[in-house]
Amino acid sequence: MKYASVKFVCQMQTAGNFPAYAGSMLRGMLGSSLRRAVCMTQKAECSQCMLSATCVFPRLFVAAATPAGDGMAPMTPPPFCIEPPRDKKCRYLPGERFAFTLKLFSFAVEYLPYFVHAFSLAGQRGRVRDVEGRQGQFHVVDVLQNDISVYDAQAERLHALSPESLDFPALRPTAENGFFDLFLLTPLRFKQKNHLAAALPFSQLLHLILRRSKGLSALEKTIFHLPGEEFSFMKRAAECIHIAENFLTWQDWTRYSGRQNTVMKLGGLVGRIRYAGPVSVFSEYLDFACRVHIGKQTSFGLGHLAVQHGMP
Repeated sequence: MKYASVKFVCQMQTAGNFPAYAGSMLRGMLGSSLRRAVCMTQKAECSQCMLSATCVFPRLFVAAATPAGDGMAPMTPPPFCIEPPRDKKCRYLPGERFAFTLKLFSFAVEYLPYFVHAFSLAGQRGRVRDVEGRQGQFHVVDVLQNDISVYDAQAERLHALSPESLDFPALRPTAENGFFDLFLLTPLRFKQKNHLAAALPFSQLLHLILRRSKGLSALEKTIFHLPGEEFSFMKRAAECIHIAENFLTWQDWTRYSGRQNTVMKLGGLVGRIRYAGPVSVFSEYLDFACRVHIGKQTSFGLGHLAVQHGMP
């Protein structure tokens, strides 16, 4: 699967305030600006528009509502996720800069110009409210891939991008015991038996990674499937992994949805948890999850993980 991770560097033109979790703000400004830029009919819903099959907006932003492939294939997730600034700074003055990361999956790599244009429009309109209620404005001053600029802000021109190939994970046939620390950097939100879960046994973590793998493979119009023998081996290995330390907590936050005109209360698990056992079997799965996020609302930047491996 094609994959690209790019860093947007923006400079404030007027003062502005960020919410406590900026991922929702960035995703919201992306959606409204992209729709404004490409929508030709101004229908209330994309499903009501005869151009929806070929329009960029539903393909990039509401791909979750589009079946992948022929027939009743798995529903595809949005082909991107946004990682907001890690410093959680809320108040910006004119001239100050902020940066965030945009991760693109599969076909979305080819549409980076649309993302750059959408964020540029958002900055011109002003999408970061200042303390007096005005819309704070900003410019996209650079886009970086591996710390190398791929954007000429003066000419508003993108240079050639070098996408990576992100392989789907595979099990490692090893029985070495060890441990790893899992850090939930942004809220991990998922449902267990139709209820929002507040615990994370390893079997549940693995289920979330498998579900994310299946969703992303649907973007490629393929099906992520484990042979029966491999699935049995995975299940046996997972049953031998236990929680050695647990410092996870539940963090609530809210966001305003302009499309639904309502305040939504969201939350998820954050913190650190240590798993011990034959964890090396799942090293590729863990590394994959760190790059693609897991759980609900990954396009907001939720479900961002980091792993620190160790041996007893």
